[in-house]
Amino acid sequence: MKKIIIIGHKNPDTDSIVSSSIAEHYFKNILKIDAKACCAGELNNETKFVLNQFGVQAPQLLKTLKSDDKIILVDHNEFGQAIDGLQVGHIERIVDHHKLTMQTEQPIFVRIDPIGSTASVLAKMYAEAGKKIPTNMAKLMLAGILSDTLNLNSPTTTAEDKKLVKELNKLAKLNLKEFVADLFAAKSSLQGISLETLITQDYKDFKMGKYKVGIAVWETTNPESVLAEKENLIKLLAEKKAQDKLDRIIFMLVDIIKQNSLLFIVSEEEQELLKKVFARKISGNEMFLPGVVSRKKQIVPQLTEALSK
Repeated sequence: MKKIIIIGHKNPDTDSIVSSSIAEHYFKNILKIDAKACCAGELNNETKFVLNQFGVQAPQLLKTLKSDDKIILVDHNEFGQAIDGLQVGHIERIVDHHKLTMQTEQPIFVRIDPIGSTASVLAKMYAEAGKKIPTNMAKLMLAGILSDTLNLNSPTTTAEDKKLVKELNKLAKLNLKEFVADLFAAKSSLQGISLETLITQDYKDFKMGKYKVGIAVWETTNPESVLAEKENLIKLLAEKKAQDKLDRIIFMLVDIIKQNSLLFIVSEEEQELLKKVFARKISGNEMFLPGVVSRKKQIVPQLTEALSK
């Protein structure tokens, strides 16, 4: 029997990658399912730091699926964000923390919790199975949670995430202050990052009413380094909008330290939408949003509501 493939979304972030590796351990050792972690895109600098720090091998890169592959999706459940070639019939299970959007032809196992990361969901699954979490898995879980919740500061953070971090670090024994500083330094690093990568590394497509909307995010402790390239980035965003036949495209520059965002405005279409939704001033092709750091909770629902009317 073929191994079941565990895979996260395209343009994978740290939670997507570590959750694939954690899920492989869980399904192999607890449910006795022959599964293999893979990834649907190149690793970012933060994820490379995490895997190197903990001596974990990167999941195998997979570009497309075969007709007889069986899949466990982690950290996503939208076809627009999934590996090329994914069909409903491929999907055996979903483990996620985003709203459910997929419809399947047959009943499948779905585990989705309203929590800060997929790593959090997997930590709960170990506890529910009555199994001790291995130290190396606890370290990966901490990386996934702290990355996805911006060190428990994102509005996606729950009381459960905070409790899990405390419990997991009893096993991992990390200096969390130092680890988070190193994690965010890697997240912010522009080493080896082209302008094209800046807008595609953490990019997702969304269906909002009848509209297709692309939202790119760059989280950093040094937003000035990205702001210096604003005009070039806006040009690239406009090209991507035309090439991918998007109705709207938005770039969200998140300041991790100050906990705010700048949205880069590509055209009058985005300007009209963002003014309607957030009612804030636009100056120099950018809109400042204080306290906004989460695409999932503070951008996508608001835009979806506006474009679905």
